Amino acid sequence: MEQIKIHVRRNPLYTEQDYRDICAQYRRRLLALCIPAGVLAAAAIAFFVLRIRWLTTVLTILAGVYAVFFWGLFVSPVFSYRRHLDEVLHGRVRTAEGIFKEMEEEAVIREGVKYYPMMLSVGNPDSQEDDRLFYYDANLPRPDWQPGERITVTAHDKALGAWARA
Repeated sequence: MEQIKIHVRRNPLYTEQDYRDICAQYRRRLLALCIPAGVLAAAAIAFFVLRIRWLTTVLTILAGVYAVFFWGLFVSPVFSYRRHLDEVLHGRVRTAEGIFKEMEEEAVIREGVKYYPMMLSVGNPDSQEDDRLFYYDANLPRPDWQPGERITVTAHDKALGAWARA
């Protein structure tokens, strides 16, 4: 007996090119962190050898403050997003099908990435025990899902990587 194949149109949220782009951006920002911090640290070492204590102290403090500030503000968000893309594209994913209930308007930050929390009911829509929480990337355009619509999502942990209308 011939098996019937149903083509489900998947909507992947990310591609390998997205991952390569974020990796390149991470390398550029890490280089922008390391070069100035390295110059300040090298200058601190040079003045340590020359026994100019006050300048060694000032340069060491400047290198530390610069590294912490630049990492927290410019490198860490890209590092977190790169990790998110790696997990969604190359990590262990699962698929769930259910009825879309709602998506929050306010974004939340989980593990350094901004998401919109959304609720999907995988069983009885009236039972809260069957509700599953997923996170939709806030950097992407919001989908046009309507409450009560049946969708299939592919996710790593709770972060969506792809979706399709069921």
